Amino acid sequence: MEPNDLVKSVRSAFEIDPWINPQRDRVSIESMGGVIILSGEVAEISAKRRAYCVALEVSGVVGVDDRLTVTPSETMGDDEILLHLGKRLLNDSALAHYGVTTLNHKGEKDVLRELDGEAGHFLIHVEEGIVYLEGKVRSLCDRRLAEVLAWWIPGSRNVINDLKVSPPEEDNDDQLKEAIVLVLDVDPFVDHQQVTIVCRDGEVTLMGRVAVKEQIGLAGHDCWYVEGVKKVENKLELA
Repeated sequence: MEPNDLVKSVRSAFEIDPWINPQRDRVSIESMGGVIILSGEVAEISAKRRAYCVALEVSGVVGVDDRLTVTPSETMGDDEILLHLGKRLLNDSALAHYGVTTLNHKGEKDVLRELDGEAGHFLIHVEEGIVYLEGKVRSLCDRRLAEVLAWWIPGSRNVINDLKVSPPEEDNDDQLKEAIVLVLDVDPFVDHQQVTIVCRDGEVTLMGRVAVKEQIGLAGHDCWYVEGVKKVENKLELA
């Protein structure tokens, strides 16, 4: 398929996907050797995740280079984002066994918590609102949680997750569900005690009841931040 035809096919697929709004989301689509390059800015994390998945499913596409950013909920400088994320990683009990080092725009390192390197560590830096996560973690669940915490910083526009899992783990739906449960548990605004989570081939279904109406949308939104989620069907109801 010719590059222009491939771009047209991807754009057509975007137009019928319920999570992508061509009038709202500014997505540029290019094709190079069968690889689709997505750039621009979208309003929601769900649009970014779906754009990648939808493009990858188009016939003739051999890969997707996702460079999309998400409109931040608040304007923040890079060092401010770095400061907030460093504190979050330090204060999250699930990640308390990791060292944390930040690297500011001047190239200066600040060791926030120094632990045995074999235990795992985070090295984080930020450029133009894009958070870069490097280092080593013990599990896929910890890798996913760290990325979600980075996304939750109001000024974050994108998160590049280069954390290595050691020893390596095989990813599957159980791993994805474990991470979603942990993320919902970490979110202080969501009570997931009566929420059932079903994961199948990266597609997530939320069922059950929550006490506050706003929690329905928040729970669904949290799922999209988790690496590996392809689709979210939110069937939560108000108790």
